[in-house]
Amino acid sequence: MSSILLLILLMAAVTYIPRLIPLVYIRADNIPQKVKTFLSYIPYAVLGALIIPGGIFGIPNKPWISIIVLAAAALISWIKNSIIITLVLCIVLAWGLQIL
Repeated sequence: MSSILLLILLMAAVTYIPRLIPLVYIRADNIPQKVKTFLSYIPYAVLGALIIPGGIFGIPNKPWISIIVLAAAALISWIKNSIIITLVLCIVLAWGLQIL
């Protein structure tokens, strides 16, 4: 049992240390503006990398439905700029296309 606890503590340390080092050693006023601008785009890129593959292969044997719904989501969110409207309309669209 103690080896499991030691393993959990070591995994916690390995996870915590990379988060602590930038917090302690890097101050926000020392970062150049170009780096700040670059870092501001990372959440969108990561979100896209996580959502798009799952979106395309979300409906087994019917990837065309997923591609249509992703395109509709992009269009609706660009026009309406509302997460709730986009989500509800895309769920209804995906459900309707699965019935076909």
